Amino acid sequence: MWHGSAGSSRVVTLLLLLCGGIALGEPLTLRQVLLEARSQAPALAQARAQEAVALGDEEVARTFSPLTLTLGGGGNDPRWTVGLAQKLPAPGARAARVLAAELTARGAADERRASEAMVRADARRAYFSWVRAHQLLETSARALSLARESEAAAVLLFDTGAAPELDLLQARIARGSAEVQWLTRQGELAASTAALALLLGRPPAAVLDLVDTPPPGLPPLEAVLARSAQSPTAEARQADVAAAEATLRASRRERWPTPTVGVSVEADGPAGRSVFLRGALDLDLSLPGLGRGETVRAEASLELARARQNEERRSRWTELVSSHARLSAALAGLARYSEEILPAVVKTEGMALESYRVGRSPRVALNAALQTATDMRTQAIEAAFAAQSAFADLELAAGMPLDEP
Repeated sequence: MWHGSAGSSRVVTLLLLLCGGIALGEPLTLRQVLLEARSQAPALAQARAQEAVALGDEEVARTFSPLTLTLGGGGNDPRWTVGLAQKLPAPGARAARVLAAELTARGAADERRASEAMVRADARRAYFSWVRAHQLLETSARALSLARESEAAAVLLFDTGAAPELDLLQARIARGSAEVQWLTRQGELAASTAALALLLGRPPAAVLDLVDTPPPGLPPLEAVLARSAQSPTAEARQADVAAAEATLRASRRERWPTPTVGVSVEADGPAGRSVFLRGALDLDLSLPGLGRGETVRAEASLELARARQNEERRSRWTELVSSHARLSAALAGLARYSEEILPAVVKTEGMALESYRVGRSPRVALNAALQTATDMRTQAIEAAFAAQSAFADLELAAGMPLDEP
C-alpha cells in the first residue's frame, strides 16, 4: 500500500491541521482498541447478565422443596398435633434438573464468549475503517497537490501561448474536483472517528491517532475449521442439546410417583397426656395418558436444540469457507498492488506531468494519468480494508482470535 514520502506526509499533515482542524492524539494500537472495546461494549454487559441469571437458575435447581410445618389443636382427640412434611423428588429427577441447569449456565457462558468474538470483529472493522478513511484522505490530498501543480503548469503554458484556454479550464476543473473530493474524505474521516470513539465509550469528538498494521497472514483453512469446532457458539449449541436431553429425562422421571414423607406428634386423652408418634407417606400419581404436557414440551425443545445446532454448524462452515476465500483473494490483490501497480503509478504520475510541462503530451493525457493514479491508490486502500474485514469475518465465524498463539 502507498504510504507516501516524508515530504508528502508533512504536506498532508499540514493540510489536515489547517483545513480539517484534526489534531493528532496519542497513538492507539489495534490491541488497545480490542481490549478497550471489550470492556465498554453494551452487548457484553447483557451477555454477562444473562450468564448471572443462568447461574441463579442453577442454584434454584439445587434447592429442595421447603419443609411443611403443621400445628393443630382442639377439644377432641387428638387434643394437639405437631408435624413436619417433606416432598421428595422422583428418583433421578432432581439430578437431571440440576444437570440441565448446569448445562444451561455453561451455554450462557459460551454465549458471552461468542459476544466477545462479535465485539472483537466489530472493533477490528471500526479500527480499519478509520485507517481506510485516513489513507483515502491522504490520497485525496496528494491528488489535490498534483492538480494544483498541473494547474500551475497550464497557466504557464497558456500565458506563453503554448496551450489553449481549454487546457486552462480543464486544469481548473480538475483542481476544483480534487478539492471537493478532499473535503468529502474529510467528512468520512470524521464519521469513522466518531463511530470508533462511540464503540470505545469515548466522546464522539474524541481525537484518535491509530497505528496502521498489515493484515495477518492467511491461516490454513483446515486448521481454522478444526479450531472452530471448539468455538463458543458451537459449544453453546452443544450445551443446549445436552440441557434439553437432561430436561426431557427429568420430565419423564417426574411422572413417576412423587413421595411426600411426614412425621407428627399427636396427643390424646384427658388434657392430652397420651402422646403418640405418627408417620405418613403421600404419593402424587400421574394419570395414565394425561398430564404429559411437560414431557411433550421437553421433547419439542430437544428437537429445536438439535435443529439449531445443525443450522449453526452449517452456517459456520459456510462463513468460514467464504471468509477464507475472500481473505485469500484480498491478500493476493494487495500484494500485487504493493509490488507492481503502485510503484508504476508513481512513475506514471511524474512522467505525465513532466511530459505536459514540456509540451510533448496533451492535457487530456495528463488528466487521465492523474485520475488513474488516484483510482489505483484508492483500490489499493480498499483491498487492504477488504483483507482486514475478511479476517474479522473469519475470526467471528471461528469464534476465537486467529492472530494469537
